Amino acid sequence: MKLTFRETNDGQTNRIYVNEKYIGSVEANVWSGKWNIKPVFTYKYMKNAWEVNIEHDSFYKAGKALAALYESYNSYIYDEREEDVTDELDMRGIFKSIGAGP
Repeated sequence: MKLTFRETNDGQTNRIYVNEKYIGSVEANVWSGKWNIKPVFTYKYMKNAWEVNIEHDSFYKAGKALAALYESYNSYIYDEREEDVTDELDMRGIFKSIGAGP
């Protein structure tokens, strides 16, 4: 994973890219001196969505947190385990309801 920081707004904001894809920005809070993450992907229904509200000590730590959230977002959306579902389904009730079963 290639993580790239691009400074904007006189050092108050950094745009974060993972593998050359824009995933969001980190912004400095002028009053506290801490950094907040601002993702551009949908994260609200994820298990670790509360991580967005954590303030970080540096833009680097905030960028790494944003990249980790993006990585968990990708694993949440594109979970490869879904393809390995081999559960058996009992279809007898469905066939009985249409009159085609024993």
